[in-house]
Amino acid sequence: MERDRAGGAGSGHSSRRARKRGDLLAAIGFLSPNFLGFALFVAYPILYSLCLVFTNRSLKPAIPLRWIGLANVHELLSFGHRPDYAGNDHGVWIALWLGAWLLFAAGLLLTLLAMKAKWRGVRAGGWLALASGLGLLVASVATRSHPGWGLFGIAWAIASAFSILDDDESFAGRGIAGPVCVLVAAFAIQAAGEGFNERWQARDPLFWKYLYNTLFLMFLVPLQIAGSLGLALVLARPVVACLPRERVLLTVVSLGAGLLGLCGLWVSGKPDLAILWLLFFLIAAGGLAFGSVTFRTLFFIPSFTAGVAIMLLWKQMFNPDFGILNEPVRMVYDLFGIDAALPRWIYDPHLAKPSLILMGFWTLVGGTNMLIYLAGLAGIPGELYEAAQIDGAGPWQKFKSVTWPQLAPTTFYIVVMTTIAGIQGGFEQARVMTEGGPAGATKTLSYYIYEKAFQELGMGYASAVAWIMFIMIFGLTALNWKFGSRHAAE
Repeated sequence: MERDRAGGAGSGHSSRRARKRGDLLAAIGFLSPNFLGFALFVAYPILYSLCLVFTNRSLKPAIPLRWIGLANVHELLSFGHRPDYAGNDHGVWIALWLGAWLLFAAGLLLTLLAMKAKWRGVRAGGWLALASGLGLLVASVATRSHPGWGLFGIAWAIASAFSILDDDESFAGRGIAGPVCVLVAAFAIQAAGEGFNERWQARDPLFWKYLYNTLFLMFLVPLQIAGSLGLALVLARPVVACLPRERVLLTVVSLGAGLLGLCGLWVSGKPDLAILWLLFFLIAAGGLAFGSVTFRTLFFIPSFTAGVAIMLLWKQMFNPDFGILNEPVRMVYDLFGIDAALPRWIYDPHLAKPSLILMGFWTLVGGTNMLIYLAGLAGIPGELYEAAQIDGAGPWQKFKSVTWPQLAPTTFYIVVMTTIAGIQGGFEQARVMTEGGPAGATKTLSYYIYEKAFQELGMGYASAVAWIMFIMIFGLTALNWKFGSRHAAE
């Protein structure tokens, strides 16, 4: 009897093991296509491109494959004396130039640390950063210097708002160290750069130029995030607070005004203005009839419209001769008697990158980030606003004490994803609208990878650029996770 029971128990265990083994094999069979697809189309290309970094791999048959170690990376990142410079300063200006940039990075890190650890003087540092950012913007416009300084001023002023939101009322302490370092570094970069450029030159100046273009176009990131948040705050509210009859009456009035304006302007010989007039009142009527859904849909249209079509449309708008953007500029010039050339937008090396930023802001401000912020706003409990209102809080206090802290996880996600997209982006716009011009002003690192890999057929060098870009993305993402995730969780 006992032997029979033991035998039955043993057979039961073996049958369960057999069933588990069969379930495991079935699971592996179902998952194997995904594993094989990942290995063949993701893991293998990544590892292969990493190996190419250390070779001179080229698609030209005349160039044999050789292992060259870090020669590609050295060519990308190193500097050498200019051929026309006979002196030898032992790299002093390189040290000064790199030191200024390290001071700039240290200032940004100190600012993040001050906000995270709530050091004394955080708010004072925020006001200092805001004043300095606006000062750089005004100085850039007044002196007609490089527009990069103006955009840096705008981005720095927007970033300073996060420090101003801190509750620290102290006007002295370590919190002002970050903005002071950034200010000193900005002028040090300008001063050290002059001596550096006289004596040294990059072995691959195009890489550094396109890196600068990439970072310049990333000024769109804070503008886009701030614009998406502001737009979501507006669209989260009802369009009009009135009775249904009043809403119907206002809708009819809007339609009537649009049709009357259309007829009047069309008869007067202004068909373009007539269509714009009608379109404006149709949008207003749609908003009155269907609420904020109409405006949300309208702002989201550029996000699911074909990107190339949008770019070609903006290319026509940027045309200096017949583009629609120069029409109001021409009217202002005629009104005030200004005798100056009209802006050439993407055809001007100094205005090409700001023009792409303008187009990107229009395209992305009402896109996915706006919808994510709208979802985040919908998830904020109404009781928090009611409690704040009972305590006598106004609109700004509600935003500062309720909305912004509740949106911290949402903002953290948006900052991470938008930063990654900003470093990787820029190729489509440059390829379709400017072909990288004028004079390479709109080429980014992604465009440089395309040029090296598919035009010059240098796969090894292109892989080196790609992995340097990956290290940049990984570093910025790690900083975001280090300083942003904890703040979002608090």
